Amino acid sequence: MDYDAIIIGAGVAGLASAVKLSSKGKKILLIEKLPVPGGFVTTFSRKGFVFESALHCVDGLQEKGEVRKILGEYGIDKKVDFIDLADFSRVIYPEYDFTSNFKRDEFVAYLKKEFSPEEAGIDKLFLAIDKFYHQVDWYKRSNLPLPLKLICASFMCPMIIRTSMITFEEFLNEFVKDIKLKGIITNIWNFVGLPPARISAFYFLVVFTGYHYVPTAYIRGSSSALFKAIVEKIKENGSEVKFNTQVSRIVTEGGKTVKAVVTDKGEVFTAKSIISNANPLDTFDKLIDNSTVKEAYRKKFSGLEKSISAFQIYLGLKTTAKNLGMSHYMYSINISYDHEEDLRSCFSADYEQRAFALVDHSRLDPNLAPVGKGTLLIMVLDSYTNWKDLSPQDYKAKKEQVARKLIERCEKYLPGLSANIEVMEIATPKTMERYGSSPEGAIYGFAQTPAQSVLRRTGYCTQVRGLYLTGAWTQPGAGVHACFVSGVDAADTVLRYLK
Repeated sequence: MDYDAIIIGAGVAGLASAVKLSSKGKKILLIEKLPVPGGFVTTFSRKGFVFESALHCVDGLQEKGEVRKILGEYGIDKKVDFIDLADFSRVIYPEYDFTSNFKRDEFVAYLKKEFSPEEAGIDKLFLAIDKFYHQVDWYKRSNLPLPLKLICASFMCPMIIRTSMITFEEFLNEFVKDIKLKGIITNIWNFVGLPPARISAFYFLVVFTGYHYVPTAYIRGSSSALFKAIVEKIKENGSEVKFNTQVSRIVTEGGKTVKAVVTDKGEVFTAKSIISNANPLDTFDKLIDNSTVKEAYRKKFSGLEKSISAFQIYLGLKTTAKNLGMSHYMYSINISYDHEEDLRSCFSADYEQRAFALVDHSRLDPNLAPVGKGTLLIMVLDSYTNWKDLSPQDYKAKKEQVARKLIERCEKYLPGLSANIEVMEIATPKTMERYGSSPEGAIYGFAQTPAQSVLRRTGYCTQVRGLYLTGAWTQPGAGVHACFVSGVDAADTVLRYLK
């Protein structure tokens, strides 16, 4: 059968592309190598405990939020239940301890109370962020054709243009000076993978406003409930989804136009277009059948910086984390106000000095754990270089050693944690590479530096006619919200091509 589009990978972006194209009447084949959808953002079960592999919460899931609107367009919002979140996180620094709760004004009031000499600068900073927020909102809502929208952006959205060219530290330095204040304002750097001195100001502000300006939500039954609902909708639209199937080759006509895909089972499926939700490095190095195209993209990607990875511990507890003293569903715990120092620690073997996060998903949805019990996720950013050259024996020993060290650090906030562990699974950057099919376990795709962000980031179109990219490595970037946008935009690009 000849399909309108074949989508490689049922990650968030691949699912978004598939549901949009199938809802527009296109015949789609979605192929996923894993047995479940979601890619990096999936769930797994152990002895009655359900663990989120990566998801903390999703900005844009609130009523009228961008992701909620995308789901609503296809009726998927009616297939799942949303759990509204009152707070984003408890934020802990050596001298500060507060709750971040999605309310811009309350965050500003807290900062001005704690850093009164910087009050005027704080006000100016947030007025500038307000302008950015409203200009991005205008850009998203505008129905102008893309070329005209880009032209208008130069005078309608000057903040977008300006922030796309500088780091967030450069932006922040115009308003405030106190090192501790800067550290607290940029606390969410873990969600973008680079400290303020290196992250694109545009990308950082998109994420920042997503968590400090509007509330968000979680999915009852875990993220898998949402992805299963999307798969169900794709099938209702008359399209097909294949799990446990890996694409081994993209067939082209002389490297110029896509023709088909070949699976690891020897199946051949032809299509007018192909969207790869696999990372672009593997798409061109391992899948494309033309050596000239391979070499061209190998050179193109060789100079691009990959993002950092992570080390995660999934715990099933004999009691709830709340009973151990956890006051909010998420903690962000920081040793230093200097996030550049935080990043340097990620490349060392010292796990004592790294910022880390705790997430209790079962606090939001008790059904994720057996009655009276709970789950806990411990996460630190980590470098692939800390793990890549270890022997199997050394790898196993180091994995368990690092896990014990991090659990000991958590005991300061959750006394009795060690004695209440019933189930434990550990993921290293090599785990991220293996299960997420992500080179060097990069959890945010290409790093969001100014040189690799916004329009400079890898786009959806390729030099092969009919072949498109989507996902965390492409525009606009990593994160569930961004990947939904990426998937929808890639689908729009394919729709124009199919015309």
